[in-house]
Amino acid sequence: MLLEYLYQHTGVYLLFSRLFSASAATVIAFSLAILLFPPYIRYLRRLQFSSELRTQANENEPVMPAGILFLIIIIAATLITVRFNSYVVSALVIYVFFSIIGAIDDIVKVVNKRRIARGLISRQDYQYKAEGISASLRLTLYIFISLVVAVLAYEYIPNINGTINLPLVSIAKKFPYMPVWLFIPFMTITIAILANGVNFTDGFDTLAAVPVITCLLFLGVISFVSSNSAWCAYLLIPHIPGLLELLPLIGACIGTLLAFLWFNAPPSTIIMGDSGSVGLGGLIGIMFVFTKAGFYLPIVGFIFLLEFVSVLLQIGYFKLTRKRLFLMAPIHHHFQMKMRRSGRFSGEFQIKSKIMWRFHILSIVLLIIGIALFLKVR
Repeated sequence: MLLEYLYQHTGVYLLFSRLFSASAATVIAFSLAILLFPPYIRYLRRLQFSSELRTQANENEPVMPAGILFLIIIIAATLITVRFNSYVVSALVIYVFFSIIGAIDDIVKVVNKRRIARGLISRQDYQYKAEGISASLRLTLYIFISLVVAVLAYEYIPNINGTINLPLVSIAKKFPYMPVWLFIPFMTITIAILANGVNFTDGFDTLAAVPVITCLLFLGVISFVSSNSAWCAYLLIPHIPGLLELLPLIGACIGTLLAFLWFNAPPSTIIMGDSGSVGLGGLIGIMFVFTKAGFYLPIVGFIFLLEFVSVLLQIGYFKLTRKRLFLMAPIHHHFQMKMRRSGRFSGEFQIKSKIMWRFHILSIVLLIIGIALFLKVR
């Protein structure tokens, strides 16, 4: 909004450019986060917002949640750089509401962990009392909010019309279409699954942040290309006017996450928390739908789907057989326990670092594959 105001009063075309706005949003968000994270961390330490089951947080313990500050910084950077349209408004609605749900969950976790530390509830009650909002209530809220936004988006955004882009399929030959009774549930489930998937992945330091950045980079590239009719005609991809306005929002998210990695790199001083992972997951989910790239999600967002499916399989298999399919779910904990049992690693730091870097490398490779498939392979 500020850049648009300056453009209207100065006529400097650079201020109108969406690439410049996205770059500005990235730098602004990164700068704000680098400045605000240290006092924010100190403030959380004074409040004893520790992720550990103890009453006092020492100076080396990571605090939580970073997601509340994410919300403030991303909204601020977006307001400075964005030109609002229906895509931006819908994406922000999902992000804000999902972040609030996650923040409530984070606060409830801290309160219940303090109750355990004071002996008001036992450690045996941890699984169903100390984990914040119940899983069923969280999932119900995710689906309800996603459904409302999906219905409104389908009704009021012209290009949200059920058409989709399939990998390896050229729209010159076939432009697949989902009827409304199928597209609305598809949009709702995509948003809800991503919110849970990113949340499940946020188990080790930096583990969720890098795959989120690669997903955002993918969405930024295809939003930029899909907004140009000439490029879309040449590449045989859907032309979607208005997607360009998502670039500043994507830039703000990337800038904030890069600064977060500065403080979350092992040994971390702050963790993302549900307010960060759930909000960003929901935001990525709705942008995959907006770009008609929902079927590219299993490629670019493979890690998040893997984490989500591993939890579903673990729960379902245990209910059927009373046995565990994985050593522990989500699946990064399965790898952790397997590597621990192998005896080839000297400590937990090495194990977590190995898993973390392999996930990061995989997310970058999947980003390259996704972009190649979307733009060129037909």
